[in-house]
Amino acid sequence: MKRHLLIISCSDKKDNREGLIPAIQRYTGAWYGVMNKLKREGRFPENLDTLIISAKYGLILSEELIENYDRRMDISRARELNDSVVGKLKQILENAAYESILINLGRDYMEAIKKFEEVVPDSIKVSMLMGSIGKRKSRLKKLILSIQ
Repeated sequence: MKRHLLIISCSDKKDNREGLIPAIQRYTGAWYGVMNKLKREGRFPENLDTLIISAKYGLILSEELIENYDRRMDISRARELNDSVVGKLKQILENAAYESILINLGRDYMEAIKKFEEVVPDSIKVSMLMGSIGKRKSRLKKLILSIQ
């Protein structure tokens, strides 16, 4: 089965439970609402892996256990994280064969993956979601549902 990768930003809206919980459960913002609804409906593809760019943790796996925190991403923080984010992405791509990567990041978060294309093999199709949050939510859902 062909594998696909989704890279999204963390969210300022969080589940504020104490202790460590998977990142995909910790964040509750717009993208997570779309994904969680598709999961509840049994329509989220099993061959879609999700990576999250976190203002605190950098690039993390969606199932990585994280604590509740309050740190916003800004250009300065994104630039600080860039080398580690791109380095970790390179490692992940070396260890898994992906057909496509879907990137859904705002402007500040894009700084955290600056020059990512240098570590992405030419064989992987890269799509970027652009526009307003509403448009990106709609397109995110459509693209997730198109994965086979």
